[in-house]
Amino acid sequence: MTSGPPRAERALPVLAGVLLALAFPPATFLLPSFVGLAPLLVFIARRRPGAAGRWSAVRGALLTGVVFFGIRLYWMVVALADRSVLAVPAYVLTVLVLASVTGAFGWAAHYTRERLALPLPILAAVFWTAAEWVQGHLGPLSFPWLALGTSLSSFPRLAGAADLVGATGLTAWLAAVNGALAALLLGDGTGSIRWRAVAGTALLVLLPAGYGLARAAALDGRPAARIAVVQPNISPELKRDRALGLDSSLAVLARLTAGVAGAEPDLVVWPEVALPADLAGSRRLQDSLAALSRSAGAPILIGAYGLHGPADDATAFNSAFLVDGRGLSGDRYDKRALVPFIERVPFFDPRSLERFVGDLRYYGGLGRGDAATLFTTEAGARFGILICYESIFPRLAREYRAAGADFLVAITNDGWYARDTWYGRTPALWQHPGHLVLRAIETRTGVARAANTGFSLFIDPVGRIHGRTALFQAETRVETVLTTGSPTLFVRLGDWVGLGSLLAALVGILVAYRSPGMDDEWG
Repeated sequence: MTSGPPRAERALPVLAGVLLALAFPPATFLLPSFVGLAPLLVFIARRRPGAAGRWSAVRGALLTGVVFFGIRLYWMVVALADRSVLAVPAYVLTVLVLASVTGAFGWAAHYTRERLALPLPILAAVFWTAAEWVQGHLGPLSFPWLALGTSLSSFPRLAGAADLVGATGLTAWLAAVNGALAALLLGDGTGSIRWRAVAGTALLVLLPAGYGLARAAALDGRPAARIAVVQPNISPELKRDRALGLDSSLAVLARLTAGVAGAEPDLVVWPEVALPADLAGSRRLQDSLAALSRSAGAPILIGAYGLHGPADDATAFNSAFLVDGRGLSGDRYDKRALVPFIERVPFFDPRSLERFVGDLRYYGGLGRGDAATLFTTEAGARFGILICYESIFPRLAREYRAAGADFLVAITNDGWYARDTWYGRTPALWQHPGHLVLRAIETRTGVARAANTGFSLFIDPVGRIHGRTALFQAETRVETVLTTGSPTLFVRLGDWVGLGSLLAALVGILVAYRSPGMDDEWG
């Protein structure tokens, strides 16, 4: 008898990949978050013991990963094709690396279930969560994009437990529910309905969801600052011509900023690299911006390049500067989490690749910041900055909140995720800000997001989105950003669920290794 899957079961890994893809924005389906992983768990549970069955489980999990990440990350090719010769290799490598993590989940799930007979809810919660933790801790290839818990970004009140356990804890919850559903589908071999298991599954769904609903109803937010976000809608092609892009960007930004003065903002926020220039190195530009700040009646947070080092060999940083009526305030933040292959080529000295792809100072060779800089409004509200890709890392937002930030500001240039046509707008335009919903819930702080081409928006501490702009339109929005009182449990303890799941997974594998395998067929 072979250990290969019967013909009827071969579609289960593909079904899991498709369902998981449907759990994330721009789709707004709730059910796939709770059922998407279940087909893969059923597939793994039905594989026979031993090496052959284990390899079948790994192949199935790999297939799920390839389908899921292949569908959800196709935007990488669209985004990178005209910016880097590494576009397709980067996409393929990313999908394969992430799918290999899913494959490792398949191996671990089969191995430990065979030897320890772990219940599927525990097995799924521990090993899927541990796999996602690894995905977010791969050094320069770390990519915690589309963690299962983030799929609840469209339903922020249900995701309220993130202030206790973070997005990783939501992953553990959803994985456990998927495991419980898979166990119900597998049955006990008698064909009868196990009402205790049904009741347990219902409680597993309802208790964390109930906490989130109750927490959202009771949360008492207070005003932190009045923020104006400016969306200039400068095309990526124009921005790449740094001289022409600077003049055009400044003209549009100045016009839009002048229009917010009547709203009396405490802070005006421009997008990531709104000015493709060395802001600190141009006195003329600083004087122009200071005059614009005076006319707007508020300091301006500006995305631009910061340079470190001698002029003939300076390292460029993706930075944010604060300009007030007197000029540069002296506050500056350098981006710490860089996009692999675009902002920094991993594993290589970027200068060694310049003969193949040209000057990598601004694309592929950016410097990495090392400090969580807190800024302060004139009214005394403190805020931290997340630049683009950084919004997918929970620890960065947590560091700001732990240091005393009252709210968060996110600046980004999402124009390279798509083109201004209905067929060229990739899911990344919706996926990216979805991560900020979880950052707001985890820290229970408000967020203001300024994007070059959209979406610019505001998020309250419950995770609800307000004042969202249209895509590819030059617009401004002014809203009051809210904050809350004491730091959340997640802010105080960090990603304790993710680290605990990793340790539990390692212990489980070790115990399984020291235990005899089961001789009979299981599942």
